[in-house]
Amino acid sequence: MAVQRRGTIFPSKDFDAAKAAQALWKAVDGIGTDETAIINIVSSCNNQQRQDIKQEFLKYYRKDLVKEFKSELQIRLAFDFKQLLISLFMTPAEFDANCLKASTKGLGTDEKTLVEVLLTKTADELSHVRTQYMQKFKTSLEDDVADDTSGDFRKFVYPLSRAKRSSSHLVNSQKACDVAREIHTTFTEYRGTDTPRYDFIGFCCSENYRQIRTTIEEYEKLTGETITTFIDREFSGDAASALKSAVKCAYCMPGFLAERLHKSMDGISTNDDTLIRIIVGRSEVDLADIKKEFEAKYNKSLESKIKSHTSRHFKQLLLAIVRGNADCEQKWE
Repeated sequence: MAVQRRGTIFPSKDFDAAKAAQALWKAVDGIGTDETAIINIVSSCNNQQRQDIKQEFLKYYRKDLVKEFKSELQIRLAFDFKQLLISLFMTPAEFDANCLKASTKGLGTDEKTLVEVLLTKTADELSHVRTQYMQKFKTSLEDDVADDTSGDFRKFVYPLSRAKRSSSHLVNSQKACDVAREIHTTFTEYRGTDTPRYDFIGFCCSENYRQIRTTIEEYEKLTGETITTFIDREFSGDAASALKSAVKCAYCMPGFLAERLHKSMDGISTNDDTLIRIIVGRSEVDLADIKKEFEAKYNKSLESKIKSHTSRHFKQLLLAIVRGNADCEQKWE
């Protein structure tokens, strides 16, 4: 049985894309910009409705709304607020493809972002992302991942980038016991022999999360040690970090993402990219669950953390998405 996940943003009732587009035009046309109106409109509807607004905006004003945010409004809008707006008007697949491209392009790889995005998408979602990635960047996601990674870390992220994780939600208890025993045997009793080690990396990026969790529980009962201890002993660097992230997702994906959000605001500077990526990307998936896990883990609400680490319109729009639109009234006059 699939886990029921809860977002914060829902389709707006009595939605009128034409009225919303006209209200946005009023908010951006002229000398000044009405950021409050923009925030109210954008946060009151879901992604599909924002796509409808884009179409109506183009129809009425012969202008691309996203290009308006990028160009004419470039000087008037703060960079962080503008990036958040642009992200909200991308389709989910386009948004994820952009995030993945950003994690691999340039001189270095953003391993944590790459792992976060790949681990938190279903096989079906990743299939759509892969299609969008090819269309937009004229290369495959797996080729970029392979070119930009190496060693055990590549062995982990490459199959994930090919959407190879099982989409099943079933658990095979006997298989979990057998795999747990095989992990223990090949990594301990057969150490130093010609017997190959069990492919723990392949296991973590191909099995469904419920199967992984059950196998881990069997391993810990069998050996008396935590799976984290095992990972730290047998793997290192980015591969070890990625494997531990997979374990966290297997137990509680919202908890894993709550931790990522906390780290993005831990310290003097704030990682705006991570804030945007998770809050936008999970707003219609499980952001309500992430909020709950955040408060349980850190004894502080996600809203209060955002308030203390962001500012101005960027902060207001983030908070509007986190609070959600369930009780939102349309005021687009």
